[in-house]
Amino acid sequence: MTARIEPAAYPYPDNVQAAFDRFPRSWMPPFRLFTTLARHAELFERFIRGAPSYLPGSYVSVRQREVLLLRVTARCRCEYEWGMRVHYFADEAGLTPEQVRATVHENADSACWSSGDAILIRLADELHDSCGIGDELWCALRAAFSDEAILELMVMAGYYRTVGYLAIGLRLPLEPNVGRRFPAA
Repeated sequence: MTARIEPAAYPYPDNVQAAFDRFPRSWMPPFRLFTTLARHAELFERFIRGAPSYLPGSYVSVRQREVLLLRVTARCRCEYEWGMRVHYFADEAGLTPEQVRATVHENADSACWSSGDAILIRLADELHDSCGIGDELWCALRAAFSDEAILELMVMAGYYRTVGYLAIGLRLPLEPNVGRRFPAA
């Protein structure tokens, strides 16, 4: 599959290069999503500044973030972002191979999920299916998370749905060395 928009080429505008210089070294060369967005430097800056998943003082744990985001990106069928999240964060989040597979092929009722993980899978699924949260799930969220954490989770889900729109709509290829394909069913 060929990407629909070519990425910006080096040298990048000063503000884009400054942002790339702040990225983790393991994200170099910059990912195709970022270099493609860099064709519109102002949009690129707003996009990366809006990323809610790496907030200092986050109200959600790495595991909570990754269970949610792996499910969000799997439901969007965004192999591009899902695979990078698996590469960079699945081990840190303590996810087993069975749980990683379940983010793509199972649901909240899978025996591999704790009750806390299952709430996050349900959240990703309800937001994906209805762009809303039913009363039953809302009560479960309120019992498990602070209001601030719920807000973070909702904003993260929406942000990474947008990542899915971009990666799939632009037909971005998997990143070399870090992209992972969805597991077989």
